[in-house]
Amino acid sequence: MNLPDLTDDAVIELAREGGVAFIPRLSAPRRIVLAELTPEQRERLAEILRQALPQAHPPGQPDSPGRGDQRYYRIQIAWTHHDSTGYADIVLLVPENSAPPALQNLWKRGEDCICD
Repeated sequence: MNLPDLTDDAVIELAREGGVAFIPRLSAPRRIVLAELTPEQRERLAEILRQALPQAHPPGQPDSPGRGDQRYYRIQIAWTHHDSTGYADIVLLVPENSAPPALQNLWKRGEDCICD
């Protein structure tokens, strides 16, 4: 899968889910609005997502993470103007144990990690 265009109207939501017990602080979803980022920050975000794509699975498939007590990152890319981009929302699941360090850092620090 290739990363779709991250246009101004795209919003990225990143959360860590799964595990035996639900602890709200551990899910700490992040919401990143691309219109609020500089071109450099967008490129850094796109690079982080490209690193995660090889480990990502669509939800509901047999090889999707989240079974048992496995934690995973849920990446949702949504566009507010579907008619202009032609994209449908995308949801990808990345197992925590195979997530690239940059994705883990994005979840922990949010936009701060792409502002460095």
